[in-house]
Amino acid sequence: MRALQKRWPLLLVAVLAAGMLLVLSCGGEEKKEEGTPGATAKATAIGAGDTTGVTDTEIKLGTHFPLSQNAAAAWAPIAYGMRAFFDYINLQGGVYGRKITLIIGDDHYNPPDTVEVVKKLVEQDKVFAIVAGLGEATHNAVWKYLEEKGVPDMYVATGLAKWTEPVVRTRFSGYPDYVTEGTVLGQYIAKNYNGKKVGFLLQSDEMGTDGEKGLKKGLEGSDVQIVDTETYEVVQNDVTSQTQRLKNADVDVIAVYAIPPQAASLVKAARETLNWDVPIVVSGVNQSDIFVALAGADNAEGVVSCVMGHQAYETELPGIQKYEKIWARTGTGGPLSNFAVYGISMAEAIVWDLEMAGPNLTRDSFLDAAESMCNVYCTTCRGIGPWSTSPTDHRLNEAEQINIVKDGKWVTVGDPVSYESTPNCTPPTPPAGFEDQPKVGEDAEYVPVP
Repeated sequence: MRALQKRWPLLLVAVLAAGMLLVLSCGGEEKKEEGTPGATAKATAIGAGDTTGVTDTEIKLGTHFPLSQNAAAAWAPIAYGMRAFFDYINLQGGVYGRKITLIIGDDHYNPPDTVEVVKKLVEQDKVFAIVAGLGEATHNAVWKYLEEKGVPDMYVATGLAKWTEPVVRTRFSGYPDYVTEGTVLGQYIAKNYNGKKVGFLLQSDEMGTDGEKGLKKGLEGSDVQIVDTETYEVVQNDVTSQTQRLKNADVDVIAVYAIPPQAASLVKAARETLNWDVPIVVSGVNQSDIFVALAGADNAEGVVSCVMGHQAYETELPGIQKYEKIWARTGTGGPLSNFAVYGISMAEAIVWDLEMAGPNLTRDSFLDAAESMCNVYCTTCRGIGPWSTSPTDHRLNEAEQINIVKDGKWVTVGDPVSYESTPNCTPPTPPAGFEDQPKVGEDAEYVPVP
């Protein structure tokens, strides 16, 4: 995630740190569900001609996010960002005369609750699609259920490679997968610390496994030596002992695949407890003021990560200015944050799919549209990477750019790195009536709303 526009008060940070510990305790019991034979074919067949959640005046969408308890302070703004953009489109008449309703199921970032709220969204609320479901452990509890029900599972807000490997007709990822992200970070280490010794700190789950795979891929062909790999259980908030072992291994740089509490714990332990000014590279989920506040701005200075889009504080950019206007009109108040920016961009992708699907909307036409993106720039993608998809490429974001903490905030440096799976594409022919729809993307003129 990208940096928030302003640092949160220390009290909120303390509460959030406790909330993150609760989140991790939920993530430790990931349960992989195995799909039934032929699940992909079944999902495709169900989607054909299916208009569940669609009427002449409404398109009903659902998602799962924590809206209450401590985890909500961190992640709820993503859902509110999506709602703000949908409401902005609704004020302009909706999509082919249909208003978009987003039902946010409060799952408390707890997998059993995710199962409950998603089943309600599908079986009782009859939503057309699930959009940007958040979290590895939480979405892991429902991804096969959605697949077997034929419900479009759009732009999953987590980076596990398995969401799109293999490709399933009904599921798309919205966050760069951790293998790709790790490759970008590994290449940064290879370029800047070639011939040096690197140590890893990895979360002991699929996030850590995918991140390690990417880091090693990025280091291929270099003279960087991996001399120590430390792991931590998801319920462990303090990683001082692992940091001490990395120092004992005499590493020259540390690569961290962890979420903010543990990544910040390593930084604080290195800088304050061990008085160790070792270079540190962290996973992209730490692109937030939460990480900087937990680690301490002085301690975090110089920490490196990567980002997939522009950040909320880049207010000189037309795209961010447009988002600020949308947020001011239809958001929940307060300054625009990077979490809300991410949510708005995911909603933009959904609206593009709905518009390209045409006025005779079905799940099948919607999925056809989602598989036909060609160099589509979201409002905050310009200069980093466009969206291109195909029937064999369901990854929305496949470009990243290095960021470094400077003076207490994340600053983008260098050129973007792209691993686009669909480098050659042909833009689809817009359907009849498309020209009358509100347009998305940075090049689209901002349309004032009442």
